[in-house]
Amino acid sequence: MRHSRSLIAAVPLACSLIASAQKPTVQTEVTVFADEEQPLVNSPSAQQKLNAKQLEAVPIFNASTGFTDILTRTTPGVAADANGFAHPLGEHADTSISLDGQPITDQMAKVFSNQIDPNIIHSLTATTGAPPAEFGDKTSLVVSVTTKSGIARKPFGTLSTTYGSFGTWSENLALGAGGQRWGEFLAIGANGSERFLDTPEFIPLHANGNGQGAFNRFDFHPNAANLLHLNLGVGRSWFQTPNSYDTAAAGQDQRSQIRNANIALGWTHIFTPYFLTNFTPFYRHDEAQYFPSANPLADATATLAQNRTLTNTGFRLEGEYIRGPHTAKVGSTYWHTLLHERFAVALTDPLYNALCVDASGNPVAASGIDSTSQCTAAGYNINSNFLPNLLAYDLTRGGSLFRFNQSADVVQAAFYMQDEIKLGNWVLSPGLRYDIYNGLSHGNQLQPRFGIGWRTPWTHTLLRGSYARLYETPYNENLIFANESSANSTGKNPFASYRSEPVRPATRNQFNAGFEQAFGNHLSVNADYYWKFTRNDFDFDTLFNTPITFSVAWRKSKIDGLAITANLHDWHGINIFSVMGHVRSRFFTPQTGGLIFNSVPSAPVFRIDHGEEFEQATDIRYEFPARLIGEHHPYISGIWRYNSGLALPDTVPTYLDALNLTADEQSQMGLHCGNNYATPTQAIRQCSAATFGATRIRIPAFGTEDDDRNPVRVTPRTLVDLTAGDDRLFRFEHVTVGARIAVLNVANKIALYNFLSTFSGTHFVPPRTVQGSLQFSF
Repeated sequence: MRHSRSLIAAVPLACSLIASAQKPTVQTEVTVFADEEQPLVNSPSAQQKLNAKQLEAVPIFNASTGFTDILTRTTPGVAADANGFAHPLGEHADTSISLDGQPITDQMAKVFSNQIDPNIIHSLTATTGAPPAEFGDKTSLVVSVTTKSGIARKPFGTLSTTYGSFGTWSENLALGAGGQRWGEFLAIGANGSERFLDTPEFIPLHANGNGQGAFNRFDFHPNAANLLHLNLGVGRSWFQTPNSYDTAAAGQDQRSQIRNANIALGWTHIFTPYFLTNFTPFYRHDEAQYFPSANPLADATATLAQNRTLTNTGFRLEGEYIRGPHTAKVGSTYWHTLLHERFAVALTDPLYNALCVDASGNPVAASGIDSTSQCTAAGYNINSNFLPNLLAYDLTRGGSLFRFNQSADVVQAAFYMQDEIKLGNWVLSPGLRYDIYNGLSHGNQLQPRFGIGWRTPWTHTLLRGSYARLYETPYNENLIFANESSANSTGKNPFASYRSEPVRPATRNQFNAGFEQAFGNHLSVNADYYWKFTRNDFDFDTLFNTPITFSVAWRKSKIDGLAITANLHDWHGINIFSVMGHVRSRFFTPQTGGLIFNSVPSAPVFRIDHGEEFEQATDIRYEFPARLIGEHHPYISGIWRYNSGLALPDTVPTYLDALNLTADEQSQMGLHCGNNYATPTQAIRQCSAATFGATRIRIPAFGTEDDDRNPVRVTPRTLVDLTAGDDRLFRFEHVTVGARIAVLNVANKIALYNFLSTFSGTHFVPPRTVQGSLQFSF
């Protein structure tokens, strides 16, 4: 809710209010929010706002993916996946982050980059509706983050320490102080775990990892017309690629390291009481390294080493005019992203690209045969799928590593104008955006945006609708290697895709309709239905069981779904926050980009693993009344999570296909024949159709499987997390001690995120995890 139409009046308020989470807060754009309760606002786009107190209440069990935990537990329509991935509104990682005005659209799951530390976030706004014109590039979810500041605050600090199951630990320190014209905030942290990544086995094998990070924000307000802040951030993480029993038996020992650095300056200058400008130059650098096993032949199917860097520089310049019913913005954004990709890859499985097949068409290793002309003499048939260009890079046949080392520039520019017009109970938001993309492919797009909202005078219901034309750009991660395409297998990259078209920008038409309703002072409901029609929609392939992924695109997609938030606030000490989502995410072949290792779904349309039929997370929290416990602040909370299961296109379409899996893969999916269950060492090779079953994969009955209407899915799962704590357990002069104990997956439910996914392989949800933490603050 905006309190003032005068920018000059807001600036002195900003100097004193940014400092305290107990008072209204001011963003860089000098937008003042009413209070901690975050009342309903007249906005044509569905959005969820969280303040510092609400963010601190979200239990985080893995510090390296805490930012994703916040999004999946507090944002409707965002489906959780393994390793810190999230699928917003039926898309893969299609998320824009605005960090104090700095645009970040590259992926931040922990196999790509180190995430934003939740300890530095003062407030967060997640927009799931059609985005206004100021946002582009990746737009299914737009997350605006305002970091903590020390301006106009007495010295304060927090030291927290956490230890738990699987050797999980974290240490975090935050310090801040400031005067009326300056402020300093510093946060440093480190964490580690024996289950750093999500694992292909319920009990982790070879899954150690650790991470460290630091963030500093310095604010300087030389006078009432100028506000400046400087953000500095660095991070590093090191982790093993978790093994399955199969890869552990082979001696696989793969590891990764990710390092990043970020610098961003924010300058707000107020020219008149009604007009200001924001200028944000930035620099961001990510480096991802992947190390293969010391014995290359221990790596399943292929061995691969990677050193990938992404350097993003640019600026955002925006003018904002607020007067009368208008809140108008005109601005531009420029990005220059330098990509550098180095790979070394070779085959390690003699059956993958076999020269010969037996009478049944099964590939054979055929020791000593190095040409298809020798197959007949040895009693075999020639493999019609043999790729001759890969023979030189097959280590099982005397080949060597294929080495790839290329750089590329991606230059983007955007210009936009938008207005928010408030006319009584009506609010209109017209906008126009123009994007230019020059990378490995090229394009530009003019994008009209329009939203309308009406607050009914009788029930004070906000009814809203919006339309957005959107321009989506390809993912930068491993984009060069993925675009080394060759339709005739004579290209310079023999591992490139047989899909000859490069990954090009996408265009999307998005429609949203919804409502927002408060019931008294405690209960509110926010619901939004969306339709998205995208031409050339993006996805990822993965290299076998490694976390190395490559950008691809599908011909088109049709996605629709429902996102709901229900909030019961402070009713006799009870707070209930629930987010729900339903999505139909339909993708259409053919596919472009990617690698030859993964097959394209055989059906022309299929349900992709970007969404679920239904997911929900409900957080019920009870805070004991002060009259019973004095200065203490004890609470208990429980989070109930239900996920109907991600789709698994073209993985295991029938139980008969499951008979050909390894014993360990059958064990992972819970395959059984009657009461006989597969184990990691004992496979099931014969079984009647009537007695086949699987506990963790939902396979349709024989003859009914359909990749679009009735696909294979992960079995639905219900998980419960419990937390109890006291933020003011003890007090020693100026130091307050808080404590918390949390239990993730209380029932120790054995369930999967995904299974043999072409994107990320197989991953189990975490087993029961117990964590205890202490916090010292002053």
